[in-house]
Amino acid sequence: MKLKFPHFHRVNSARLFFSLEMILLWGGLAALIAINVMALQKIRPAHWDKLMMLFAAPFSVPRSLDLASFLWKMGQKDEARRLVIAAQSGEVLGAWEQADRKLAEQYAFWQSVAAAHPDYRDAFISLAALSYQLGNLEDARASLERAQALDPNSPTVQAFTSVLDKSYY
Repeated sequence: MKLKFPHFHRVNSARLFFSLEMILLWGGLAALIAINVMALQKIRPAHWDKLMMLFAAPFSVPRSLDLASFLWKMGQKDEARRLVIAAQSGEVLGAWEQADRKLAEQYAFWQSVAAAHPDYRDAFISLAALSYQLGNLEDARASLERAQALDPNSPTVQAFTSVLDKSYY
């Protein structure tokens, strides 16, 4: 009697093998990603909270300096130096951005002082200086003339008049 072996088609077995292989590869990849995500949520670096606070407000100088101090203590001095330099440059840019607004506020204050005390020479000198800084040369000259009318012998008024004359012409 002749034995017959079971007959499997090659096409079906290859398709089945390929499908199982793809399922296993994609399933393994998904499992690795899930394990990494779970590990990231449970195991965080020691400075994670400070780093997240910095990401929440990236231009906050105190938070940057706090993280830089922590990095310095951990021995990462180069990274701490870079962070301090970046924080200081942002602080300078922020102060420069607000400089015109502060000058305008000071100008409004000295205008109110000059209106309340029309015989106060220093108010008009301050108005002249602030007008000069804001680029209003006509207002600076008018305030300086008012200060000179109140005190014609003031060395401050005379020095500022010479500076204004040089920049005016």
